[in-house]
This record gives sequence, structure tokens and C-alpha cells, in this order.
Amino acid sequence: MPAATSSPPGAPTLSRRPRRARARRRDTTSAYVLLAPALALLAVWFLYPIVSSFLLSVQAVNVFHYSQRTWVGLANFQRLLSDPVFRSTIRITLTFVLIVVPAQTVLALLAAVLVRGLRRLRTFYRTALFVPYVTSTVAVTAVFMDLFTVHSALPVFFSRLGLADVSWFADVHLALPFLAMIYVWMNLGLYMVIFLSGLQTVPAELYEAARVDGAGAVHELLFITVPSLRPFVLFVVISGMIGAFQIFDQAYVVSGGTVLGGPAGATSTIVIFIFAQAFRYNKLGSASAAAVLFLVVVSLATLVMRRIFREETRAA
Repeated sequence: MPAATSSPPGAPTLSRRPRRARARRRDTTSAYVLLAPALALLAVWFLYPIVSSFLLSVQAVNVFHYSQRTWVGLANFQRLLSDPVFRSTIRITLTFVLIVVPAQTVLALLAAVLVRGLRRLRTFYRTALFVPYVTSTVAVTAVFMDLFTVHSALPVFFSRLGLADVSWFADVHLALPFLAMIYVWMNLGLYMVIFLSGLQTVPAELYEAARVDGAGAVHELLFITVPSLRPFVLFVVISGMIGAFQIFDQAYVVSGGTVLGGPAGATSTIVIFIFAQAFRYNKLGSASAAAVLFLVVVSLATLVMRRIFREETRAA
């Protein structure tokens, strides 16, 4: 009779395989059970509003007669794209993003480098720069509006540099830069902390070798710090861009709650436009269509930034 073949030492036996498969299924089931509450909240707070917005964007809906909805197809999108006010809000929002994102990224990186280089009071300055981020948006905006009122110290100072001595938030040409100033000031601390955490990952040997070769602080920043922080820069740029696209609180306070986003529509961002369409004009369909277009713009901008950073990383 043929001798029974024995499996080599260490090889999995047939009795072990079902046991491992059962253990794997049990772990998978446990993972899904633990993730179920988070997935349910994600579906309620994110997926459901997105799907509802897409459905409402192709309907004519009035807030006071929500159940009486009529199918209009792409009429809401056609109306928005031909609306000069909506096109103006897109232009203003893009201008705001192009001002804010580079400014807060560069300033946050410089602040992180300076704070990291401090030997004393490092915690104090880090906390002082982070406090505006956790302060009430309305309070910070109100303080800035008081500081930049006509004949105040700051407008008088800037008037000597060639600007008019006016209330910045009431001037058509200065309202958007004023809004960008408030926004950058409030978010600077958050991105500074992110860069500070990134600086901890840069090997100190790189700076020591650069100093031996005679490199100065500027060369260290440009050729060591910035390249080493590419993932953090990507995160700051994308998250800052998404947040800047969604600005509402500061613009609403600066405009005094007006529909157009005063003065004369200078601070009328796309979120202000969506708010006005939904809750001032009672046009949920138009507001949802604007929200869908807004989602498309933000998604495309995010993809473009990811592609740019990916190409730069490959080139490096």
C-alpha cells in the first residue's frame, strides 16, 4: 500500500485553513459592526444632502410649498449660467480663493519656521497665532470692521501709502481685500500648526550639512524645508482652497446680511448666492443647481492641484 504523505513542517494543514477563514470573516464582521455608526452618520450628513441637492437641482421648488415640486430638467442650470449675478459671484469667489490660498500658505509656512526657531516663548507665540482660529468669526470680523472704519488709525496709516481714508468694508475696491485679510488672519494659526508638525519630520542632518556647505536661512527654506514639506503643502493648499470656496460667515457680516453681498455685490461669494436663492427668494431648485455647480468647480480645482503636485513630485 502507498505510504501516507505527510505535509512538510510549518505548512498549513487542512484543519487550520477553515479556522483561519472563520477568524477572518469574524474580524471582517466586527470591523463592519464597529464602522456602522460612523457610516450611518456619513450617509445622513453627507451622502443624503448631496443626493438631495442633485434631485432638487432639476426641480422647481418653493420653500413654503416643498411638496409641490415640478420637474424642470436642466432649466435651473441654464438660468444660472445665463445669470450675470451668478457669473459675478463665481468671479468674486475665484478671485478671493486666488488671493487667500497663496497668502495663507506662505504666511503659515514662514510663521511655522520662525516659531520653530524660537528658543524662548515658543508656546506663547504658537498659542497667540492659533487663538484667532478658535475665536468667534462674528467677533473677529466686527473687531476688524471697527479697526478699518474711516478716520481710524489703520485707514489713516494706509492713506499715507496711497490708499483712500475710507471704511474698507464699505468701499467697492477694498471690501474683498478686507475680507481676505480677515480670513487669512483667522486661519493662519491652523495651517501654522500643520506646518510645525511637518517640520518635525525633516531630518536635522540636512540642515547641518547645508550649514557646513555655507547655505543661509533662505537657501535652507527653499531647498530643504519646502521640498521636504510637499505632502503638508498639498494638504494645506487643498484644504485651504476648499475652505476659501465655502466662505460665508465673514462675508455675511461684512455685507450686513444683504442679498447682494455689499457693498454693491463686492463680497457676493457663491455661498452667499446659494443662501440668498434658498432663503431669500425661496428658490430651492436654483440654490441646489448652484450648489451642484459649486461642487463641480471645487472638485475640478482639487483634481488640478493634486495633478500639479503629483507632476512636481515626479519631476523632483
